[in-house]
Amino acid sequence: MGEKAKKRRLKLWQKIFIGLILGVIVGMILSNMGGPENALIARLMSFFGFLGDLFIRLIRMVVVPLVFFSIASGVINLGDIKRLAGTGVRTIALFLATSAGSVSIGLILANIIKPGSSVQLGSISTEAQRELAEIPSVYELILDFFPENPIASMADGTMLQIIVFAIFIGIALVMLEDRAKPVTEILNICSDAMFKIIDIVVKFTPIGVFGLMAKAITQFGTDIFGPIFKFILTDYLSAIIFTILILWGVCLFLYMKVNPLKFFKRVFEPWLIAFSTCTSSAALPVSMKVAKRIGIPDENASFVLPLGATMNMNGTCIYFGVIVVFASQLYGIDLSISSQIMLVLQATLLAVGAAAVPQIGLVISITLIESMGLPLEAVALVAGIYRIVDQIHTATNSHGDLVVAALASKMEGSFDYDKYNRDIEELSSDVDA
Repeated sequence: MGEKAKKRRLKLWQKIFIGLILGVIVGMILSNMGGPENALIARLMSFFGFLGDLFIRLIRMVVVPLVFFSIASGVINLGDIKRLAGTGVRTIALFLATSAGSVSIGLILANIIKPGSSVQLGSISTEAQRELAEIPSVYELILDFFPENPIASMADGTMLQIIVFAIFIGIALVMLEDRAKPVTEILNICSDAMFKIIDIVVKFTPIGVFGLMAKAITQFGTDIFGPIFKFILTDYLSAIIFTILILWGVCLFLYMKVNPLKFFKRVFEPWLIAFSTCTSSAALPVSMKVAKRIGIPDENASFVLPLGATMNMNGTCIYFGVIVVFASQLYGIDLSISSQIMLVLQATLLAVGAAAVPQIGLVISITLIESMGLPLEAVALVAGIYRIVDQIHTATNSHGDLVVAALASKMEGSFDYDKYNRDIEELSSDVDA
C-alpha cells in the first residue's frame, strides 16, 4: 500500500501546473463576474496577491546567502590553485563565454519577438525609469563589480558585488590550504543548508502560482495568455538558435572541425534524459559514459562534466535574458543598452555560480528582475509553465557541458579524433564493455 501511495504522489512540477490551471479557472470565473470592479472580488484579489507576495518574499529571503555560499563553495571545491589556474580557469572561461553568448541571444530574440508587449500590467515611477535609462561610464561599470562594504552589498542585494566578494573569499581559502579547512567545511555546510531551504521554499510554489495567476487573470482576463505563449516560443527559439549558431557552428564546426550533427547523434541520449527529467544530475552519468564516443579523455570528462553540471547553465542564461526583457515589456519600459550589457554580465556570473537545484532559474530570475528595478509579476506569469521551458534549458545545459569538455580537450591537444571518427557501432560496443 505504501509503495502504491508513493507512486501516486504528485511531483512538484505537476503540483505547480495544477496550481496554474486552478488559478486560471478561478481568475476567469471572477473576471466574468465583474473582476476588480466588484468589491467582494477585489478583496479576494487582495488575498490572492498576498499568497503570491509571500511566495516571492520566501524566495528573496534565501537568494543572497544562496549565491554567496554556493559561489564561495564552488571556488573552494575546485581544489588547489594550480588546478584553478590551469584546467579550471580554461573550463570556467569557456562556461562564461558560452553563457554570455546564450543570454545575449535570449536578449536579442526577446527584443525582436517582444513577448510581453501585447499586455500592459502597469507602470513604474518616472524616477525608476530614469534610473533604468542611466548609462554608466566604463570606469563606473568596472568599479561597480567591487563592493566598498560587502555587508552593505548583501543587505542591498547587489548581486555582482556579492559574486565578486564570494570569489575572493573562495580563492583566499584555497590559498590558505589546511589552515582553512574548518572555515571551508562551514561554508560547504552553509551552501548545502541553502539548498535545503530552497527545497522547503519551492514546496510553496504551487500556492504562490495559484494566487498570482488567479489575481492576474481576474484583473486582465484571457489577454494574458498571449504573452505567455510568446514567452515559450521566444525561449525555445533562442535555445535552438544558440545550439546551432554557437555550440555547433562556432565551437564544433569552426574550431573543432567536426560535423555537429554527427556529434549530436552520439550524445543524443544524455540530451534526451536532460530534456525529459529537467535535471542535469540525471544526465551526468550517461554524459560521462558517452564522452568516450566523442574522443574526450577520461581525465577531462571526470573534471569538466561534473563541474559543468553545476556551473554551466547556457539554457538557463537564455531564460534570464528573456524573462528580464519580458518583465520590462509588460510594464512598457525600454531597457537601455547599458542595462542589457549589465544583465549579460550579471546573468552569466549568476548562472556559473548557482548550483543546479530544482527551480534555480526561477529563483535567480527574481534576483535579476529586482536588481534592475523591475516589478516581479512577470515571474508569476511564467512560474506555472516553467517546467515546459526548463526542459529545453536543461537539455541545452547538458549538451553545452559535452561541447565544452570537447573544446577543453582540443585546447589541451588531447581530443581523440581517431576515436571520434570511428563507426558508432564500434564505439557503442567499447562503451558497453
